[in-house]
Amino acid sequence: SRFSARSITLSRPNYSHYTDTPAQLATQANRLFAMLRTGAIRLAPPRHYALSAAAQAHADLEGRRTTGSVLLLP
Repeated sequence: SRFSARSITLSRPNYSHYTDTPAQLATQANRLFAMLRTGAIRLAPPRHYALSAAAQAHADLEGRRTTGSVLLLP
């Protein structure tokens, strides 16, 4: 494929790779939510597209013109 020819990979982290127990997951989740509440971490607001603009949303994703989540709204 075009990615393997250039040694490009895409992976999505799975949080279970970093926690062994439900207690560890709860601790890490609480730390994350605390940082979100205090503003230490900020999330980009999602970009909204009308469902009728799905082709444009896809083009923007493909063209790397988006960051964060992309939502299609009916």
